Amino acid sequence: MKVTIEEVEDLKETEISIRCKHITPELLNFINDLACHNQKIVGVDQQESFLIEPNDIYYIESVDDKVFAYTKDRVYLLSFKLYELEKKLSATYFFRASKSVIVNLAHIVSLKTLFNGRMQVTMKSGDYVIITRSYVGEFKEKLGVHKK
Repeated sequence: MKVTIEEVEDLKETEISIRCKHITPELLNFINDLACHNQKIVGVDQQESFLIEPNDIYYIESVDDKVFAYTKDRVYLLSFKLYELEKKLSATYFFRASKSVIVNLAHIVSLKTLFNGRMQVTMKSGDYVIITRSYVGEFKEKLGVHKK
């Protein structure tokens, strides 16, 4: 891998561009780590608050006006609305899968096409998440598997 750094004094904010022949899982993990740097989300489990690294979250789900973050070992109640988290995590490897779910693409193990244009993804935790058909095209593009 070749790394090039260029100082440009008139930039308003730091900008990172990545040029690659193919998008690999390692590259996506690197991008996710970079985007999540210094971002933490506060979650509650059994009346105790925890600082959660976004990379540790497998998926986020809204159920009955409550938002939960699922990690390897725990489920946390969050104080954010789903759309707020989507915006906060937009530069990371999170993807809106449906009206009620955001998934971390770094924790997806497998994909399965379902009828009616939907997809089912299996997370590292063994949980299944459905990607509704209105999000499938964007999902495939994000993974680089969309046929044009």
